Amino acid sequence: MPDGRGESLSRPVCPLIREDVILALVENKDVLDIGSVGQSGEYDLWGKIRRTARSAVGIDTEPSEDEHIVRGNMETYSFARQFDVVVMGDVIEHSDNQGLLLDNARGHLKDDGVLIITTPNAKWFTIALKPNPTHTLWHDRYTLSRILDRHGFRVREFRYYFGNKPRYSLLKKLLSLRQAMLVICEKKT
Repeated sequence: MPDGRGESLSRPVCPLIREDVILALVENKDVLDIGSVGQSGEYDLWGKIRRTARSAVGIDTEPSEDEHIVRGNMETYSFARQFDVVVMGDVIEHSDNQGLLLDNARGHLKDDGVLIITTPNAKWFTIALKPNPTHTLWHDRYTLSRILDRHGFRVREFRYYFGNKPRYSLLKKLLSLRQAMLVICEKKT
């Protein structure tokens, strides 16, 4: 349900349905996927993007055998082109400088393009159970919206979702309902 700013409130996305949301937005588009390496099995978002998009380029700080994935840091890397969609699937929380990452992503996004971010919800208690040692900064809905605004993005849609596991028991669904966030943004004009 919209909250007056165009955001959907509390409409959860089911496990791995987040990929359906992302894939619908990248269909027949030119896509930049940030953080493409290390995905496999049921969680192979990069592979799904490659099959769905018109064209797809990936970037990651880790090396890859895939010729479509560049090794580099998206905080400073330049592709010398723009994309219809930029995807940051569980990446922003690993960045050394989130502002630089967002600024560079914005520079690579066409004026009518969309930025898609997924990230854990810092205000959900399951995050505290087993913190990821590679996370530099976690967001909740409000801090993520604030940093996006500061770096020239308007939140078009916001959703919570269960997380990135392919299956959840009913108890785990209840415990994980707002564990992660999916945000669809566009450039502010």
